[in-house]
Amino acid sequence: MPSADPAAPRDGRWDHLIERLHELRNQAGAPSYAELAQRVAEQRIADGMDAHRARIAKSSVHDAFRFGRTRINVALTEELVRAMGAEPSAVALWARESLVVHASRTAGGPAEEPPSTASDRRQVVLLLLGCLALNLGGRVFVDYFHLPIYLDMVGTAVAAIALGPWRGAGVGVATNLIGVIGSGWVSIPFGLVNVAGALVWGYGVRRWHLGRSLPRFFGLNILAALACSLLAVPIIVTVYGHDLRAGHDVITNLVQDSVHTFLIAVSFSNVLTSLADKLISGFVALVAVSALPLALRSHTELLVVVPPPHPAEPPSPGPSSSGIDHASPSIRPVNAPRYRL
Repeated sequence: MPSADPAAPRDGRWDHLIERLHELRNQAGAPSYAELAQRVAEQRIADGMDAHRARIAKSSVHDAFRFGRTRINVALTEELVRAMGAEPSAVALWARESLVVHASRTAGGPAEEPPSTASDRRQVVLLLLGCLALNLGGRVFVDYFHLPIYLDMVGTAVAAIALGPWRGAGVGVATNLIGVIGSGWVSIPFGLVNVAGALVWGYGVRRWHLGRSLPRFFGLNILAALACSLLAVPIIVTVYGHDLRAGHDVITNLVQDSVHTFLIAVSFSNVLTSLADKLISGFVALVAVSALPLALRSHTELLVVVPPPHPAEPPSPGPSSSGIDHASPSIRPVNAPRYRL
C-alpha cells in the first residue's frame, strides 16, 4: 500500500515527484488535504467548469501525495501544484527527474545525482574553470568596447545556480583576483560585489525557490542588481572619486545635471547599469544551466529546463522515448531499461 508519510522509503518510480509535492505543500504552509481539494474546486469553477463537476474528494488529494505509486494523474497533480502557488509546468520537470532517479537506483549504474565520484568532481572543476573564463572574457569584452555594463558575473551566476552560492562566490573572488592583471589593485574590493551576486543568485534559486517561474527569476535578477549596487557604490566613490570609467561617467554626468549631487548621480547610474547587467547575466546563466547535465544541476529548480509541450502539438499515439505515455491522462512507466534527460 502506498504511503503518504514523507519519511517513507523512496523506492517508487514517482517518489521523487511526490517528494517535491510534499516540499511544496510545506512551503505553502502545510494546507490540509480538504483545503487543497477546496482550492482545486475553486480553480476549476473559475476556469468555467460546472460547480458539481468541479468537486473533488479529499481522498483523491490524499492519494496524490502517497509514495510508492505506479501511476500519476498529471492533470490533478498540475492542479494541486497551481493550488499551492507554483507553476503547473513544474510537474513535467519533476516527472522527468523521477524517471532518471528511479532508473539509476534500479539499474545500479551511476546515479544522476549531485557530483560525488572522481569523474563528477572533474566535471565540477571544468565547469568552475569555464565559469571563470566566462567572467574574464566578459571583462575583456566590456573594456575593449568601453560599454556601460560589466558582464563579469555571467560565470558567477552559472556556478552559483548550478553548484551552489559559495562555489559561485569562489568564482567571483577568483575573477577579481585575476582581474588585477588588467585593472590593477582596484579590482580586489569589487570582489565583494561578485560574492554578493553569487549569494543572491545561489540562495535565490536553491533555497528561496525563485527559479520556479520566469517572473520570479526576473525579480531575483533585480534583487541581485540592487544587492550589488549597495556594495558597489561606496567602493566606486572611494576608489574612483570623480574619475569614473568611460561609459559610466557619461550616465553619471547626465544624472548629475538633474540632481546636482555626485553621490546620488553615481548611485542612480550604478543601479541603472547594474539592472541591465544582472538581467543579461542572469538570463544567459539560465540558458547555460538549462543545458548542463542533470548531475550538475540536480538541486536547481529552473522550469525552462523542461518546457511544457506546445498546445498546438497533438499527443503522440504511444509511449515516447522519455518513458512517459502521452496518450494517457496519467504518467505511467513503459518498458525502457534506462532513462536520461
